[in-house]
Amino acid sequence: MRAVTLEDIAGIVGVSAKTVSRVVNKDPHVSPATRQRISDAIEQAGYRPNLAARSLATARSNLIGIFVPPAGSHFFSELVRSAMRACREHGYNLALEEFDGRRESAADTYRRGLRQQRCDGVILPPVAGDDMDLLDLLDQDGVRYVRISPAAQLHRSLSINADHARGTAAVAEHFWANGHRRFGLVAANPGVASGRIRRESFIGALMSRGIGLEAIEIVEFDSLVDQWGGTDWSLIDLGRLGGRRLLDTEAPPTAIFTYNDELAAGVVAEAQALGISVPRDLSVAGFDDSDAARLCSPALTTARQPIADIAAMAVAALAGEPQMPYQAISCPVSLVVRQSTATAPMSGF
Repeated sequence: MRAVTLEDIAGIVGVSAKTVSRVVNKDPHVSPATRQRISDAIEQAGYRPNLAARSLATARSNLIGIFVPPAGSHFFSELVRSAMRACREHGYNLALEEFDGRRESAADTYRRGLRQQRCDGVILPPVAGDDMDLLDLLDQDGVRYVRISPAAQLHRSLSINADHARGTAAVAEHFWANGHRRFGLVAANPGVASGRIRRESFIGALMSRGIGLEAIEIVEFDSLVDQWGGTDWSLIDLGRLGGRRLLDTEAPPTAIFTYNDELAAGVVAEAQALGISVPRDLSVAGFDDSDAARLCSPALTTARQPIADIAAMAVAALAGEPQMPYQAISCPVSLVVRQSTATAPMSGF
């Protein structure tokens, strides 16, 4: 079956092919009524733009790049899925670049990969967005970029951030309201802005209640990776390691918060293996509101961040004209209470 062309749509609507092209390319110089008629015809006829041809005509690649880590997490999976959907809506394709910060810099990864693709814009999640050499290269190449939760030089670009502090404080307040007074934290690398903010917010919220640091046992994510000793780990594996470290003590915590839901699911699995009941003996909460939070048994209490909205805003900023002004956009985070948290036990387990 022959593909529908611009000329076909022009004939249906009774306008020139150039006018149809303007609508496809989001040219503002088309009347709203004509734009709607053309958009309706495109939808009904099933017209799909030829991205390769558009790239040649406009000297643009119609590609938006994104950096992703080799070890998957719900945050990055949802970010990529949502960015793909948003790219399709704006007439772009999404190019993925795997980036392992333990092996090479984000700038080096860009030099040998996405730079050859000549992307029109790049989404920089943590920690790629804090590689200043990479930002210099993108500026040099004239490539627009949006950073997600950057830690440094916030004035340098548009950035989109979840309200990590408020979401984490809500978890801490939830623990406190349920009578918990001994806490565990499986924390991300403090060099990652979201990890540092969540750590500081969790500790700060508890200390504001009069809790001392001695009542908060912290396990570092990087130490769990080192303890595992290889690259074949999952976040749930590391959560189990962290849970074992926190729980196999004389005075274990009665409430544990982890950097994300997958780590929390690992803590729950390890607690159950040790004969510790969740939530009767131990409350566990994560961050993100991922599939892991809903599939875990019991289902996880968590802080929900709007990952899909963050991805959609990033793509819209890169695809839109004119370029959005540099600013920090904050997205709300909300507490979702499920079955993994409850009132603190009367005595230690």
